[in-house]
Amino acid sequence: MQQDNVLTLGGYRYLKLSLLVVLACIILYYADTPPIRPGGGTWLGYGLGTLGAVLIVWLMMFGLRKRAYHSNMGTVRGWLSAHVYLGLSLIVIATLHAAFHFGINIHTLAYVLTLLVVFSGAWGLFGYMNIPSKMNGLLRGKTLEQSVEALTDIDTQSQRIVSSMPAEIKAAIEASSKTHFFDYPGQRLFGKPKNCATAKSVALLTSRLSVFAPSAGASSETGNAARKVIQELHALQLRRQVQLGNIREYLCLKAQTETWLMLHVPLTFALFAALGAHIFSVFFYW
Repeated sequence: MQQDNVLTLGGYRYLKLSLLVVLACIILYYADTPPIRPGGGTWLGYGLGTLGAVLIVWLMMFGLRKRAYHSNMGTVRGWLSAHVYLGLSLIVIATLHAAFHFGINIHTLAYVLTLLVVFSGAWGLFGYMNIPSKMNGLLRGKTLEQSVEALTDIDTQSQRIVSSMPAEIKAAIEASSKTHFFDYPGQRLFGKPKNCATAKSVALLTSRLSVFAPSAGASSETGNAARKVIQELHALQLRRQVQLGNIREYLCLKAQTETWLMLHVPLTFALFAALGAHIFSVFFYW
């Protein structure tokens, strides 16, 4: 029997709850006929605003629940499942609270921040469900330090073999051993190096293999011996290229996870501040 994940927990318990909340809000919104223009200033608007504010505060409490290891207030997985679905319901609740009226003011800022927090949360959920297993698969169960050590072992073997090779190949192997994971910090998040020295060494050795094709006659033994050495070196550099690629992808995924935290958490606190300013302005200036 397959175990529930945070989305399917309890037979989609919190999805159903969120859909009921959203459906009730939509029905009330279209059934309401206020004497003034629909918006946050009507009784329904106040009600939807209160519901949204309560949800935002409750959603922020998930960070506390994750760290309350001895809490009896439900499981962390249950909280996360509710966090996801009730967070998504905020899109509808906040939009109906605003009654589709937006402008350049603190109220619209709070609405925009709500959307940014929800969408960044959805991005984080995707990462939570996909990135950890993918990262573990890239390193084949090893730690990052062990994977880097494997690169060093390949470099040591390559340097031993290349000692009797032409200068061009020696230089290529030397450059390969010194290649960086990324050329600049931003590349770790957005891409891969375009001029990888390891990829160049593989290309060079591949071209050299065709030169030492087996031939008939007295020189065949010499050619075959040279070809065997290059094949061994080529295989090592291919392994290095694959290992290096896996490490780079691992670091990219790790950087994406860290970036999500650097966005989602500050956006959440910015939303909380904007929500406070929104509520203050409504009750003290309107």
